[in-house]
Amino acid sequence: MKIISILKYLPKKLLVIPLVVFIAIFWYSSVQKPKQAQIQFTKVKTADIKSQVSASGTLIGKHSARLKFKSSGKLAYINVKQGDRVSAGQPVAGLDTKELSIALRQAQNIYTAKDATAKNIEDQVKNHDSDETFAQKDTRVAAQTARDNAYDNLKAAEQAIQEAQIFSPINGLVTQTDFVPGQIVSQSDIIVDISDDSEIFFDADVDEADISKISQNQNAQITLNAYEDDIFEGTVDEIVPQTKTSSSNATTITVRIKLDNPNIKFIPGLNGQAAITTAAQNHALTIPQDALRDDNIVLIKTPNGFRSTKVVTGVKSDIEVEIKSGLHENEEVVENPSQAKNNFQGSNPFLRIFRGVFNPRRG
Repeated sequence: MKIISILKYLPKKLLVIPLVVFIAIFWYSSVQKPKQAQIQFTKVKTADIKSQVSASGTLIGKHSARLKFKSSGKLAYINVKQGDRVSAGQPVAGLDTKELSIALRQAQNIYTAKDATAKNIEDQVKNHDSDETFAQKDTRVAAQTARDNAYDNLKAAEQAIQEAQIFSPINGLVTQTDFVPGQIVSQSDIIVDISDDSEIFFDADVDEADISKISQNQNAQITLNAYEDDIFEGTVDEIVPQTKTSSSNATTITVRIKLDNPNIKFIPGLNGQAAITTAAQNHALTIPQDALRDDNIVLIKTPNGFRSTKVVTGVKSDIEVEIKSGLHENEEVVENPSQAKNNFQGSNPFLRIFRGVFNPRRG
């Protein structure tokens, strides 16, 4: 028996309850349901587009020298301070050499004595090469060996005096001097740090997944935290053939970028970001990447609805993609194709039930 036939024999009061239920269902599913996002459109436009690899890094000079003493001792003098310019070969710091000078004089005296002893014995066996006894040979060799050892000790003492001074190996800018005369320093202490700022570089730590895209002479743009409003141009100069592990356990490779005549105060270690251009195309047809489906299908707006077309893509930036074929300039395409699909999936099931009750099929 049909629903309408049954309802005719029910009291009117009982009919109010299902009517209210149906009205509530209709109101909830039609009036209160979240509104679907509207389909958005965008035009195919001509623009310059480039693909970039981004990486963080630090500012460095062409060369750097972290100078240390080869032995511990008391610092006697330091001739430079931070910000000074030095030349290659210039003395910059030295240790107290009083004890070293004493050791040198002692080594000289010992060598003089050992040399005299060896020469005296050599004179005794002179012209006796054919009849030198084993005892004479033993005495001569022992004296000559002692002289050789004394000579080595003398040279070591002379070298210790020389190594008590530090000379700059490069022309550059003094960037670190943390000690003052009178302090005891060790072999591990950096006494003076010098950077050659005749050329300035940016060392970018590129993720290993992107390193295959990088090659020498690619253009790059550098932004520094200290100069946040400026963009510095540069080119890839070197890909350092060595991996590093970042603080997040990612494997990176250092890409050294030479800056083109940067008008900045050089401070090694300044942090920043590099954007290395790996591909570029001028006057290309472009659309937002969101308008491109995973299967390279784009929905084109037409007077009769939408038409799907497959496109050939080229360079991709962070937000746009080059279209090599399949679209024309100024064509309108759907910018959110997933929403276009959702909007055509049919009506709400509650509405279908409601319509089925109040519009029963005739049997």
